[in-house]
Amino acid sequence: MMVAQLYIEEGFCTELVLRICGVPRSTYYHKPKPLIEQSRKGIRKSGHTFKVDGTRVENVVVVAEIKALLAQEFVDYGYLKVTYYLKDELGYRINHKKVYRLMKEARLLNVARPKPKNKKQWVKELVPKPTTAFTYWEFDIKFIYIHHLGRYAPMLSVVDVYSRYLIAWMMQWSIKKEDVVSFFDALLRDYEMPNEIYVRCDNGSQFESGMVREYFQSKGINQEFTKPATPEQNAHIESYHSIIANAVCRRFEFESLSNATEVFIRWESFYNKERIHSGIGFTSPEKYLARQQVLVPKKLNDKKNEKAA
Repeated sequence: MMVAQLYIEEGFCTELVLRICGVPRSTYYHKPKPLIEQSRKGIRKSGHTFKVDGTRVENVVVVAEIKALLAQEFVDYGYLKVTYYLKDELGYRINHKKVYRLMKEARLLNVARPKPKNKKQWVKELVPKPTTAFTYWEFDIKFIYIHHLGRYAPMLSVVDVYSRYLIAWMMQWSIKKEDVVSFFDALLRDYEMPNEIYVRCDNGSQFESGMVREYFQSKGINQEFTKPATPEQNAHIESYHSIIANAVCRRFEFESLSNATEVFIRWESFYNKERIHSGIGFTSPEKYLARQQVLVPKKLNDKKNEKAA
C-alpha cells in the first residue's frame, strides 16, 4: 500500500499502479470514520434517573423500588404499568423504554404467555359504553380452586363497566338462582344506585332462570344476555376474572373456603383503591371515579361472606 502511494504521488496512473501492486481499489479509497463517530457505539448508558424535582437517583435504587412494588401481594405489573407507577407515585422522570431495560437487566419482566387463537367468526355485537358510573354492570361466575380440599368454589362478581369498580362479590360452595336473587337484593338495598341500571350476563342456568329475570324486572333493571359462546360480549367481567387468575389464584394455595375469602377481601380493597388498570387511564377504579368527581357507594354488608366455611 505504501509503495503504491509513493508511485501515485510521483504522478503515475492510479489505476495502473494499484493493478500492478495488487492493491484493491476499495482498500485504497477507503476513508476511516471520524473518531467521534466511532466512539458513539461506546457511549455508556446512564447509571442514574432524575425525579421531577431534580433529585438524582442511582438506577440500583430505582430497581430496588421496582422490586418492592412487584413484591406486593397482588401486583402483577409489566414494565408499562411499572412506568406509570414510578412517574405518578414516586415522581420519576422516566420513560417506558428505560423501565423495560432496567427490568430486563434485573430479570423482572413477566414471561409472555401465548394467547389462544380464535378461529371462529363471532357475530358482531356492540360493547356497552356507558357515560356515567354504576349504570351498566357485568356479572359472571368464576370457579376458585381450594387446593387443600381439592374442590372448586364458585365466585359471583359484579363490575361497573364505566369505572371497572368491583361492586360486589360472593363466594360459597354452591350458587343457585335463589342465591343470585338474595345477593342482588342485598346489593341494591345497601347501595345508593342510579334510577336506570343495565346488567349484562351470559346464559348460565342461574342467570336465565325465571326467578332471576322476574326479580330484575320487578326492580326496573334491564337484564341483557350475551349470545352463546361469545365471551367478548361480556368482556369487562371476563377481563376481571383474567386479572384475578393471574394476580390471586396463581399466587395462593387456599386451605379452605374461609382462607380464600380472607384473601379476596384483601384483594377487593387493593383492586378498587390501588391497582393500576390500563382500561381507565392507568389508574385505580376509585382514583378514576374521584377524577370524575363521582362518589363511591358505601360497601356491601359482609352478609355476602356469611356462608363461607
